[in-house]
Amino acid sequence: MKILRQDWERVVEKACDIANATITDADPMYAVHVEGMMRLLDELEKKYGPQSRILATRADYLESFSERRALYEQSLELARNAQETEEIEEIMDSINQLGREERAEPGAAPNGGPATQSGNSGCTDGPPSVS
Repeated sequence: MKILRQDWERVVEKACDIANATITDADPMYAVHVEGMMRLLDELEKKYGPQSRILATRADYLESFSERRALYEQSLELARNAQETEEIEEIMDSINQLGREERAEPGAAPNGGPATQSGNSGCTDGPPSVS
C-alpha cells in the first residue's frame, strides 16, 4: 500500500524540525525531534506495513554507521522488490553518502559513529529519503 501524501507530509515537516535543530547541549530539541520522528515512522509502519521510504528515513536519523547501513540495505531490497526506481536511486545516494561519512570520520569505529547534522538549514525538504 502506497503511503498517502498527507501522511508523508508529516514526515517532511518533522525532518525540517530536525534539520533546523542543532546537536548541542544548548539545543535539546534535536533529540526531541528525532524521537518524534521515530514515533511517527512507527505509526506509519503500523498503518502501511514495511515500506522502503520508512526504513530509509529511519536510517537517516540513526547514529551508528552499521545500523544505518543495515536499514538502507533492507529498504533497498524492498524498493527493488516493488520496482520503485526513484526510491532505489535515493537509497543508493544515501548509501553513497554514508560511505563518504564513514571515510571522513577520523578514527571511527567500524561498527558505528555519530551522524553529522547541520543547524538552521532553512529546510524545505528533509534528507534524501524524506523528499
